[in-house]
Amino acid sequence: MTGPSRPVLDSRRVRAARLEATGLRGPGTPGLPAAVERLLAVQGQELQPALWGLSRRVDAAARPDRAAANRSLADGEVLRTHVLRPTWHLVRPADVRWLLELTAPRVARLMASTERAWDVGDLGPGVDAVAAEVAAGPRTRAELKGALLARGVLAADAPGIVFTQTLMHAELRRLVVSGPPPAGRPEHHQVYAAFDDRVPAGYGPLGERFDAEAAVLELWRRYLPGRAFATVGDLRLWSDIPLADLRRGLAVLRDAGEVVEVPGAGDLEGLTLVGTTSVADRWLDDPGRHAPGTTRPEVDLLQAYDELLMSYRETRHVVLDPALPPPDRAGAFVHSLAVDGVVAGRWRWPANPPPGGLVDVEVQWLRDATGSEPEALSEQVTALAAYLAPTAA
Repeated sequence: MTGPSRPVLDSRRVRAARLEATGLRGPGTPGLPAAVERLLAVQGQELQPALWGLSRRVDAAARPDRAAANRSLADGEVLRTHVLRPTWHLVRPADVRWLLELTAPRVARLMASTERAWDVGDLGPGVDAVAAEVAAGPRTRAELKGALLARGVLAADAPGIVFTQTLMHAELRRLVVSGPPPAGRPEHHQVYAAFDDRVPAGYGPLGERFDAEAAVLELWRRYLPGRAFATVGDLRLWSDIPLADLRRGLAVLRDAGEVVEVPGAGDLEGLTLVGTTSVADRWLDDPGRHAPGTTRPEVDLLQAYDELLMSYRETRHVVLDPALPPPDRAGAFVHSLAVDGVVAGRWRWPANPPPGGLVDVEVQWLRDATGSEPEALSEQVTALAAYLAPTAA
C-alpha cells in the first residue's frame, strides 16, 4: 500500500507560500535592513513607496516609520544602486559588491543599446571625473553635474541621458554608490559617495575572492527562501543571468539535496517550480495546516515594483485575476492594491501628507469592493498614515 501522494502545487498554494516567504504574512524581520537581506535585492526606483513596502515586512513591535526607514539609507545600513537590471535596487552593503561583479557586465550591455539609440559618445572621462569628485566626499547629483560641466567632460547642451548613463556606469564600475543625505535633508537620496567608503571589502558571503559559479549558487540560495516557489525562468528575469548558468547552479543544489523541484498544476501545469527543502516540507506535506485564505480579507497597499510582483516571470500570473486587466503603471496610479495576494486595484502615493493627520489615499478598484474589503483597506490606509506622519508620543 502506497502512502498518500503529495498535494499539487497550484496557484492558490503558491500564492500563499509567496505571501509568507516575501514577508507580507507571518513573522516579520527585526528591522528594515533585515527585510532587505531577506529578499537580497529590492527594486527601488519608487524609493519612498519601496521603503513603505519594506516596513510592512518588519515585526509590528519594531516597524519603522518613514523617518526611521530613511535613516537606514542615510546610515548606510541599506544602499541604493543599479544592479541586476538597469534600474535602482536596495541592497545590503555586504551584498552589493558580489552582485555587481556578477551582473554589471550584462547591465552595461543592456545600457549600450540605449546609448547607441541616443548616439552617446565615450562616457569614460565623465565616469573618471565622477570618481574623482566623490573621492573628496559625498556629492549630490546636482553637485556632480556642475562639476562635470566645469571640468568640460559634460557639454551644457548634452541630453539628460548622457549624465544619467555616466552615473550608472560609475555605479557599475564600483566607483560610487548611494551616500548620506546633506544636513537637514534626511530624505534626499540623490547623493553619491565613494563605493569603498560605504561597501565593505571582499565579496560578502563569497569571501575575499569572487567566483562566478559560487555567486550563482549564492544567488539561488538567497533568492528562493524569500520567494517560496519559482521557476528557472522567474529567476532569469529577476537576475538577468543566462539560463544555462542558472540551470548548472540548480543542478548542484539539487544534487546536494538543498532544493526540491515540483510540477505545477492548474494554470501552472507544464511548469516546474523550485523551492528549498524546508519550504517544500512546510507547504507540501501538511496542506490542511497551511490552507490559504481566511474568513476576513487582507488588503496590501503594494508599491508598484513590490517583489511579490517583480520576482517572477513565468509565474507572475498567480497574483493576477484573469478576469481583470493586468496592472498598469501609466499615470499617477502606479501602485497595486492586493486582496489576499491578488491584485484588485491601483492606488496613488499621497503627496505632501499633513503632519500627524489623516492621509487621503486615492484608490481605483479594478472590480467592485465586496464584503469587509473596504474596512480592510481603511486599516491599511491608517497604517500608512502612521508610517508617513507619526504623531508625537
